[in-house]
Amino acid sequence: MGGVRPFENGQAINYNKVMALKELFKTALQTKLNALFVSGKNKEEVLGELEELLILADISLPAVEAIITNIGKKAKSVSSKENYNELLRQELLAVFSGTRRTPLANGGKNIILLVGVNGSGKTTSAAKLARYYQNRGYSVLLGAADTFRAAGATQLSLWGQKLNIPVVSGDRGADPGSVVFNSLQSWQSKNFDLLIIDTAGRMQSKDNLMKELEKIIKIIRKFAADQPAETWLVLDASTGQNAQVQAEKFKEFSGINGMVLAKLDGTAKGGTIISIAARLKLPVFFAGNGETENDLWEFSENDFVESLLGK
Repeated sequence: MGGVRPFENGQAINYNKVMALKELFKTALQTKLNALFVSGKNKEEVLGELEELLILADISLPAVEAIITNIGKKAKSVSSKENYNELLRQELLAVFSGTRRTPLANGGKNIILLVGVNGSGKTTSAAKLARYYQNRGYSVLLGAADTFRAAGATQLSLWGQKLNIPVVSGDRGADPGSVVFNSLQSWQSKNFDLLIIDTAGRMQSKDNLMKELEKIIKIIRKFAADQPAETWLVLDASTGQNAQVQAEKFKEFSGINGMVLAKLDGTAKGGTIISIAARLKLPVFFAGNGETENDLWEFSENDFVESLLGK
């Protein structure tokens, strides 16, 4: 299998697409790794060039240095391609060791809050997540708290009509807190299992906009002290190392506890996910790469690492 697994109505779908995803990182990393590991160079030369390749794959320098140090301790003076591949696989998987958990594990009524920068794919991801949980028997409500973007609430409302999922929205320019408040009232009074709130895109460098997220979370916690159960950063997969800066800032202001990887295609290098997992211990729960409601995959770190290494 490739780096992510697709579902529709609870069943695996579109095997050809999965195989295509398995090829996503081939041009970015696999070919160069294969050439390096069969080059016949000594251990020091291999590790030096491997360090450069991993940095070029958008893995942060601290994470790369830790990976190279650990491989250096375990590798023989002359190692085979298979040995290097296995050592690298083990080190990449080890980065994820502190991130594994099951989302919405507490059961009952829950809220998922989606945050991220402009254009990251939040609204489409909200619709895909709504479909994903709808297919698993959840009664889902969508909250369109993106009141800044002209088409924000309209786009989510259209998704709601298509998926037969109710949407609470407000006029453009309305206080997003009021939309969240109205969404929470419907969530409680109409006994929905799950409320998914789509927020406006905001640059992580704009502290006033980031503080608005704090206000939204305070409103939610007045209704339910243990909510939102999940606050997920939606990341554009092609963002590169700036994604780590985004994750750090959003964690500071909104307490993100997971990620959704959007717009996954052949331009994505994949290393950013390794960097964020290494520094912030944040899990990736889902990934998507298309425009339909079913283009969402459960993320598997094992499959992801194997897709990076061409296993």
